[in-house]
Amino acid sequence: MVDCPIECIDRSIICESPPDFLEKHSTFFITLVGIVGGGCGVLLTYFLKSRCTEISCFGIFCKRKPVEMTNTDVELTSSNNVELSIAN
Repeated sequence: MVDCPIECIDRSIICESPPDFLEKHSTFFITLVGIVGGGCGVLLTYFLKSRCTEISCFGIFCKRKPVEMTNTDVELTSSNNVELSIAN
C-alpha cells in the first residue's frame, strides 16, 4: 500500500465545485478587517483624548463638551522620583 499525502489527491474527486472567492482569499479579508478595525480604534481613541469641542472627520460630525481638568487632577513626577505638585 502506498501512502499519499492529501496534496496528491485531485480536488475534483473530493468535491465537484472549485473553491469560492472567500475560501481562496480569506487571509486577505481577515487582514483587511483587522487593519480597518485597528484604524477605527485609533480614530476613536484620538477623539476621546482630544480637547476639541467640535470634531469632523470623514463626514462624521461631533459637537461635545470635554471634561474639564483642574490642578488637583494632575500630578507631575520627575525621573528622579521627586514628586512635584502644582500650586493652587
